[in-house]
Amino acid sequence: MTQVEVENISRENTPTIIPDSDVLEPRTSWFRSWFPYLRWVPSSPQELKQTEETIIGYLKTPSEGFYVNVGNVNDHPCYVWTRKFKTKDKTKRTPLVMMHGMGAGLAMFALNIDELCKYSDVYAIDLPGFARSSRPNFSSEHEVAEKQYVVCLEEWRKAVGLDKINLLGHSFGGYLTTSYSLNYPGNLENVILVDPWGMSERPKDIEKTYNVPIWVKAVFSVVKHFNPLAGFRAVGPAGPRLVQRIRPDLMHKYDGLIEEDNLKVIAQYLFHCNAHHPSGESAFHSMMTGIAWAKNPMLPRLKERDHSVPMTILYGLNSWVTAISEDQFEEHEGKNISVYLVDNAGHHVYADQAKQFNRIVSDVINKRRE
Repeated sequence: MTQVEVENISRENTPTIIPDSDVLEPRTSWFRSWFPYLRWVPSSPQELKQTEETIIGYLKTPSEGFYVNVGNVNDHPCYVWTRKFKTKDKTKRTPLVMMHGMGAGLAMFALNIDELCKYSDVYAIDLPGFARSSRPNFSSEHEVAEKQYVVCLEEWRKAVGLDKINLLGHSFGGYLTTSYSLNYPGNLENVILVDPWGMSERPKDIEKTYNVPIWVKAVFSVVKHFNPLAGFRAVGPAGPRLVQRIRPDLMHKYDGLIEEDNLKVIAQYLFHCNAHHPSGESAFHSMMTGIAWAKNPMLPRLKERDHSVPMTILYGLNSWVTAISEDQFEEHEGKNISVYLVDNAGHHVYADQAKQFNRIVSDVINKRRE
């Protein structure tokens, strides 16, 4: 751990596991709490909590929700919202920890938890800066922000009292999962990346290769200075309807779990996840170069990983994320890596093809290999 990490994240002398009733994140300013109707963005921590609980309420597996104190991030107390889903299986398997992607929250794994809980305890967390976790201001330096996230995850693991874990991350969560595996391999039994963002290096000749029009370059030169989801907050009261119109496909992926007339709760949940102080979004923005690539991509860094820890990667065959083959990983000294290409799946593999996703992940945590 470098000196900058110690200075930016420090443990407070306060309880580590805190009941939901004692903390409510993200916190609202005194002005908004006193004048709830004078708000441009129609959201609150209570509404975010309610939409999450509505989605989780459709699951058969009961859960225990609590906050985990992981210390301070840049002098801001950081509490990680956590749900534990306990398995009925008496076999003591290594627990599965699930981390969502940019702009999401733990409830997006609703199609997976009941099945995965058949084999081990499942912990689903909201990454700091997102959904119901605290919104500390991460460093604007991408390498420091990445390290802050990794230390937060390690402090979370220690606070919950887990020895080894199976760590799964989707998209940006996959990037952070990979970073954690480079720093704390001894705590991992398996690494599972789901359509991970930030693996490949940005092509040097991208503009020439894709013949990017001048107007697209001009637009991007402006929007690159803003957080990726700033538009949802900028439109204020129209935000919830905008999410429903933009992502009706994502809502309907949950129609086997949620009745049709209530599918809008998925869009409402995503809106409330992103309606508050966007500190996690800002951290992601600091790490990206063009929204599809990371400033410090993972592929060249995989030679540094502990190759004794198996890594499983699931790509959606129709995703915008560029899939990397096992041979390409081998070329970068990425060993002990299994790659699955999931048919008829886009970026949200866990929802697009939930049954296939659940089967692959179950095989991994049960040490079954195809």
